[in-house]
Amino acid sequence: MANEIQIDAFPPVKMATRMEEVGVTKAALNIWSMFALAVLAGAFIGTGAIFCTVVTTGLAAAGVGYGLVRLLGGLVFCLGLIAVVVAGAELFTGNNLIIMAFASGKVTIAQLLRNWVVVYTGNFVGSILTVIVMFFTRQYMSAGGALGANALAIANAKCNLDFIQAIALGIMCNALVCLAVWLCFSARSTTDKILAIIFPITAFVAAGFEHSIANMYFIPMGLVIKDFAGPEFWAAIGQTPANYASLTWLNFFVWNLLPVTIGNIIGGAGFVGLLYWFIYLRPQKKVEVKAEVPVKIMIVDDDPDFVEITRLILTKEGYEVSSASSGEQAYRLMKAQRPDLVLLDVMMATPLDGVDLARRIAADPALRKIPVIMISSIDSSQYAALLPDDLHIPIDVWISKPLDPDHLLRTIRRFT
Repeated sequence: MANEIQIDAFPPVKMATRMEEVGVTKAALNIWSMFALAVLAGAFIGTGAIFCTVVTTGLAAAGVGYGLVRLLGGLVFCLGLIAVVVAGAELFTGNNLIIMAFASGKVTIAQLLRNWVVVYTGNFVGSILTVIVMFFTRQYMSAGGALGANALAIANAKCNLDFIQAIALGIMCNALVCLAVWLCFSARSTTDKILAIIFPITAFVAAGFEHSIANMYFIPMGLVIKDFAGPEFWAAIGQTPANYASLTWLNFFVWNLLPVTIGNIIGGAGFVGLLYWFIYLRPQKKVEVKAEVPVKIMIVDDDPDFVEITRLILTKEGYEVSSASSGEQAYRLMKAQRPDLVLLDVMMATPLDGVDLARRIAADPALRKIPVIMISSIDSSQYAALLPDDLHIPIDVWISKPLDPDHLLRTIRRFT
């Protein structure tokens, strides 16, 4: 069947390309849509924090061990990122991965910072709105005030972190959060995404790492309880606000949110985004031609309409274009007049004609330095099961059909 459903996970090379494309889309979002989606994400993460606070209340007093308490808290906190990924929302920590599109030159520094600032602000607004609503629910009085005491203890502990410690905890946290988001790009179904999220997110919560957006709920919730809970609450838990002297708005912003945000950016953008960009997306070949000489590009595809449309796009940009309709014809032409770059379809004379040509190019000392961009719709065809994963095809990048002209030109410029 031509429309056969594929269930195999996307391999890492395609995951990187998908993440790059999503980064471009996120950076180009309308500012008000971006902000609204960010408010939703703040509320979603806040909901995960609510779930975590409720589930962990009273467990230690009941004799449950520290590790098990942390494990259960981490499992239920996953609700937040699951809602962000599946329902659709803009989360600052996950959006650190837009750095991959920036590193490829597909997103400007202005677009990157615009997204981060707008989304971070929206996340804060969504979190604070959630805090306000939850305070008016008076849920903090549940279990004889034990739930409120747990919220205070969580917030107070976070405000007692050393600055460098908070940065380090933030690094570890967002390395795991961005790993979860990265794993989601291997998924073909909602179930795949949920399973990819559970273990990294559970791990960061269980280990006590620090997430800036989660802390926008956890700490303000504790602050609001401290500042506005009535005397009946304090009598119920046998404490006074003076017992939480470190829990202040100043400590929240300066000693937690600032260093944790710095750590989150380092862990997410640096340890995950830039590292995977370096592994899978950095140009490893470079076309070298004189400034006045046009770059020669060969299109290898047996679809004459696709060849003509692509030729028009490339010629308009000043490239010199040739074409071939089969792997064998392309190989002969390349030997006679070496192109600077090749756009290669997978299926031509035979289903995997393009894969065979890519291997011949890689094995030929005279041709192996030519960048090869594979362009194909084989992912959605009956031959997809025959295709080796990208790590076993000697190509430099993969673009799926139908072709986006802007995406094609941005990709070509990485090599020219």
